[in-house]
Amino acid sequence: MTDAAQEQSDFTPIQRRQISGEVARQIQHLIATRRLRTGDRLPTERELSAALGVGRGAVREGLKLLAGLGIIEARQGAGSFVKEPQRLALLDPSHLDSAERLALLKQATETRRILDCAAVELAAATISDDDLAEIRRFLDEADSEPYRTKLSHAIDLTFETMIAKAAGNPYLAAVQDEAHRYFRTAWEKAGYMPRPAVERSEQHWAIFAALAARDPKAARALMEEHFALQALEPHQSR
Repeated sequence: MTDAAQEQSDFTPIQRRQISGEVARQIQHLIATRRLRTGDRLPTERELSAALGVGRGAVREGLKLLAGLGIIEARQGAGSFVKEPQRLALLDPSHLDSAERLALLKQATETRRILDCAAVELAAATISDDDLAEIRRFLDEADSEPYRTKLSHAIDLTFETMIAKAAGNPYLAAVQDEAHRYFRTAWEKAGYMPRPAVERSEQHWAIFAALAARDPKAARALMEEHFALQALEPHQSR
């Protein structure tokens, strides 16, 4: 197999709307699976474009995302090079055994807890009436069937994302988004039994009440309790 053919086999064509983000994710996976090290050169934009089945503009934007995160660096006239090697376990936990996957999920949950507790404390001090109304509408919808069953744990992540947005700090929201992405990957591979919908809803509404009261201390305490009550149990079918 030629190098070009090998490079193409490392990727799958992208069909999603968020093309540049998916380009970045697949390049990260390439770095991890090939165990590329700092200073290793990536395929050219043309080669990446052909392998991923997207335009060179999308590839360029994906590379910019990775450069902004300090994962790669672009050298004028020379191409793109690895700056920060990637851990395959973070990108694809299916390579780990079940105990390792569950441990990774617990670590991802702890990262979520740190960020989301900080976000809710900030949001309680700054949240607008419009943000409160939007969150209330979401929680009302999340309590309806089949919505709350179909989305299961995604309701938690959406609720937390809306709170971070209400905090008004785009840097916090961006870091939270990345942490949530890693959590989803770990959750999907490890298997997770979400808490009962009624229990989750009660906790969300209690946090919402603290936000509506503009009480940062109570909001943070309730979010801490929300995470403390989560029980990570692998699906029996996995």
